[in-house]
Amino acid sequence: MKTMGKTTGKTITSRHNPLIKRMREAIREHKEEIVIEGPKPVADAIANGWKAIAVLERDGNISAEAFDSITETKNPQHVIGLFERPHASAKSILARRDTIAVALDGVQDPGNVGTIVRLAAAFDAAGVLLLPGCADAFGPKAIRSSAGAILTVPVARLTLQELFDADVPLFATAMDGAAGDPPARNGVVIFGNEGAGVSAEVQRQAAKLAVTMSQRVESLNVAATAAILLARSYALRYGVR
Repeated sequence: MKTMGKTTGKTITSRHNPLIKRMREAIREHKEEIVIEGPKPVADAIANGWKAIAVLERDGNISAEAFDSITETKNPQHVIGLFERPHASAKSILARRDTIAVALDGVQDPGNVGTIVRLAAAFDAAGVLLLPGCADAFGPKAIRSSAGAILTVPVARLTLQELFDADVPLFATAMDGAAGDPPARNGVVIFGNEGAGVSAEVQRQAAKLAVTMSQRVESLNVAATAAILLARSYALRYGVR
């Protein structure tokens, strides 16, 4: 049966089908293959040039029982796609000088990672760099939290040393940082682990930024901090309020 440009052959009825097993592994491991759910996200991924390996439609080319055995969402949207994992270049992200890049240092919650990918899209960042200890931006929860932004925002992993060697100004969020503006262009803003913040190595290499706020709260969620600083950077870059 042909669906969204992909031919998958006969209707799949068994949850033990090799393709079903392959999708489960992609959901669990999300290494070289990833899974996207929902008709619009799947169609958008194809439109953005992602290479689809297979696209399955519930009660179409796959039975409801087999489909429900692989879906991750509580209310499945009846379409699921298996894709080759896209690979962006960290060097290309760091080479941008007309905007800023975002780096995540040990951000472990995939929901936070996906939300920050969405913020990077909203505020025209060059891309998102995942430093060691970060959750994968291509895991199912992170993809859902990005609300489709993962389709258009370059995401790449790199080491701390590769970041330090890039010859780009670095700015890191820290409780003891200076209250000031983030860069509008030509810089990397680094957001740290939900509990510990950015690593000591990053703090030694980067200018430290803090968000000015009331003493009624001790700290902000990493995604909330990212929203404030990336919005401020965007406003400075484009001269908007």
